[in-house]
Amino acid sequence: MKKQIKNLILFLILAFGSNASFAYVLTPDELKNDLNKKINSQIKEQLKNYSSDYKIKISGIPNENIITQENNKPKIEIISQNNNFNQNQYRRILIKSQNGATIKAFPITVQTLVYKDVLVANETIAYNQEINQANTKLEKREISRLLDKTISKNNINLIATRNYPKGSIINSQYVKSKSIVAKNSIIDIVFQTKGMNIKLKGTALKEGSIGDTILVRSEKYNKTYNGVVLSQNEVMVRI
Repeated sequence: MKKQIKNLILFLILAFGSNASFAYVLTPDELKNDLNKKINSQIKEQLKNYSSDYKIKISGIPNENIITQENNKPKIEIISQNNNFNQNQYRRILIKSQNGATIKAFPITVQTLVYKDVLVANETIAYNQEINQANTKLEKREISRLLDKTISKNNINLIATRNYPKGSIINSQYVKSKSIVAKNSIIDIVFQTKGMNIKLKGTALKEGSIGDTILVRSEKYNKTYNGVVLSQNEVMVRI
């Protein structure tokens, strides 16, 4: 009887030892490092046209060992709703065996903070006031909610289309270029037709910046035309 019990114990030891030798233990630290690398790579690609200065924080990683039935490291798959950048994004993580079977699935939250030197008001700027070097400065700010709406130069003259309190980031959606053609000013109208340019004197009936379409009147023909502002003195009319 004693011999049978000893044999049973030996069998159980060998069985558990054999199973353990074919298991892979994925620790929380290893999982966190792998997720950080993969997500950092994704975020870097998303932000390549905006900034390389960012920080990420991942929440929701299980604080427990994940044990597989294989001796190979499991695959880690990250599922996102889309590839667009979002400051706070939910992602689903799948831990899979080498044959594709799901071992564990869980959601995580990825928070990304993005930093960049951007134009900031160093005093209150009122609506329709000029934005220039005197009332702005470049300052490092967190811009994750304003990725493509910031300005990184303070050597350009703009006009505010909203009020900016002191310390606020200048939003490119709420500025316009300073007009270089004044209303009722004398300008050259460049008539472009069939590869030829004819220049005549005229009057600007509206103010405008480079690229704006404004109404002009030809002095010679006493007619009005829509033209595109080329420079301080020239408006092009296609006929």
